[in-house]
Amino acid sequence: MNQRNGVTIKYLANRLNVSTRTIYREISSLESTLAQYQLRLQKEDDGYFIQGNPKFIEELQAEIYNASDELTTKKRQSLLMISLLLESSEIKMESLAYDLKVSVGTIQQDLQAIEEIFKEYDIQIKRKKARGIKAKASESSLRLIVSGLIASELNEYNFFKLFDQNNLLQKKVMNKNKNPFLKVLDPAALEIVYKLVKQYEEFQFEEVNDTQLQSLILFITFSIKRIKENQLVALKEINKHTEELKVRERSESISRALLTEISAQYGLSHIPLEEVVFLALQIDGLNVPLRDEFSDDYDLQLSFQVRELIRSVSEEMQVQFYQDETLFKDLFAHISAAIQRNKAPMPEVNNPLLEKVHKEYEDLSLTIEDKLSKEFPNFEFQFNELLYVVIHFASAYERNSSAQLLNVLIICSSGMGTAKILESRLRKNIPEVTNVDVSRISQLHQLSYEKYDLILSTIFLQGFEEEYKVVTPLLMEDELKSIRTYIDQVLRKKVRELRNSNRNILRQSDNHQSFQDLYVKIVSVNRLLESFDLKVMPQYKSLKETLYQICLSLPNSILEDPQAVAQKLEKRMNTAPIGIPNTGLGLFHCIHKTIKEPYFSVVDLSQSFEIVNMEQKKMKLNRILLLLAPDPMDTSIQDMMGTISASIVESDANLHLFNNGSKEQIEYHLNQLFLEKMN
Repeated sequence: MNQRNGVTIKYLANRLNVSTRTIYREISSLESTLAQYQLRLQKEDDGYFIQGNPKFIEELQAEIYNASDELTTKKRQSLLMISLLLESSEIKMESLAYDLKVSVGTIQQDLQAIEEIFKEYDIQIKRKKARGIKAKASESSLRLIVSGLIASELNEYNFFKLFDQNNLLQKKVMNKNKNPFLKVLDPAALEIVYKLVKQYEEFQFEEVNDTQLQSLILFITFSIKRIKENQLVALKEINKHTEELKVRERSESISRALLTEISAQYGLSHIPLEEVVFLALQIDGLNVPLRDEFSDDYDLQLSFQVRELIRSVSEEMQVQFYQDETLFKDLFAHISAAIQRNKAPMPEVNNPLLEKVHKEYEDLSLTIEDKLSKEFPNFEFQFNELLYVVIHFASAYERNSSAQLLNVLIICSSGMGTAKILESRLRKNIPEVTNVDVSRISQLHQLSYEKYDLILSTIFLQGFEEEYKVVTPLLMEDELKSIRTYIDQVLRKKVRELRNSNRNILRQSDNHQSFQDLYVKIVSVNRLLESFDLKVMPQYKSLKETLYQICLSLPNSILEDPQAVAQKLEKRMNTAPIGIPNTGLGLFHCIHKTIKEPYFSVVDLSQSFEIVNMEQKKMKLNRILLLLAPDPMDTSIQDMMGTISASIVESDANLHLFNNGSKEQIEYHLNQLFLEKMN
């Protein structure tokens, strides 16, 4: 079935490690089996192949996939774990051996293998003479393991095929499915959960990958079955999972809304708060693409750590990953979710594809493993989590490799020897340069300049209309630095153009966006730039008083209640680090209903204050970056403020600018930033 062009007898014999005579014998008996599915065996020059309606071939494939007469060791051990966890009283080994169709000796070997997994979740196996064995587990561990094992043994394609276009469970398909792991679930609960999750509009579940979406649906389905059986998660278990990292308010709100609707449809009388929080932990662990970088729950510290990770990997690998904003957003979403998932982890499943990625990108994998441990010293990434981070970097590398190629034109009047020196220096110091053309001035009229990313000349070219740089043949350090800066801009532009060209189809369908929408964005940005200021605050006794005085100094057209905004700024400072390492900067941002207009300013302090930075170290605060936005705010304002926030820690050059720059320098940077954004 997998070889639609046919397979030879010799191929089958080698693959199955049997004689050709055995293959001929089996083929003769195969035809009657195929006839049951209205299929037949056809012989051509290239060998044998199965012929028939693709629908019937698919049915046969599903039947073979779901066949459970002979369990693999892994599946058998998974079923053994589930049996032990769900049995309320002791169970004899003979009974387990009978159910799983193996010997008691095999069950004893399996128990030794699964005890390692049980230890990770503080689950004990109790053995009692004449009565049997029993697993003692907390409800939270039980749910994580059982739902995780079910998810690992269900193919995503076959799982989503259980439901029709209206998100209803296809009972016939479900009943026909022989996968033993599905039998653990209540079909009625599965249908309710699937439909609600797929239709829930308050959270972008449609952007969650299939594997995570399947895992979430299975987790909720199994959880409400346990709740109905009055098997509830205890408060002390929740405290254990959330002692270091709190559940996000938004996740808790979504969890409550989902469980309220599910309980109404499934007939549950009451959902305890502990259950709401436990589901919220799982929602926290979903990889959802970053929508904006300016919100009350935006993790500025994590943003800084992710950008530092990208920067350090870029330096080590000599690849400019930091230019890829898609990489940052994907990594931010993944690492944020990975940290949340670690609060209540499911069993890690072996994934051959991930291991292949590790081999294919071995140097990159080792570099990322090293840099992750340095940038996130308090968090231990599981092997699979590490490899997903590698995949994001590998994807960025493959995505941008074509954009990393530079064509350079050298214009030289003093002979080819001088040009060759310049070319050699250029290739040695700028590895992105892949093609260099050398031209004499007399040949310029024959050239098409559009194909060149950089034009260098050893002499001044009066009247030459293309952008070019005058350099010496030896390319001095300051010239190389200037070229490097220019090339960074060129590469950034090429990456952006490449991504934009990939989105052309989407943009064409989005052309209904009117000029009015663009005008509104331009007006908003212009207002923000007009109100931008860099001011010096006099000395006050405390940072609290300084924040209040800063807010008090703002006009009523920006905010109405200085005290409320100052209090919120102080609260955020006390709950999350706002100091940027290796600078004197503190990034203060606030969203409040009394703020009328989005606002950004730089405030220099006459007296420095000691605060904690994002590396949890003490630092001196000398300059405040203040970002204010109204609540609620539309997506254009969110995008605008997020652009500024992201730009601050985007590179060392930007950090230096915001830490030391004048009003004019920062204002110029903001202008360029938004012009680039709108192109």
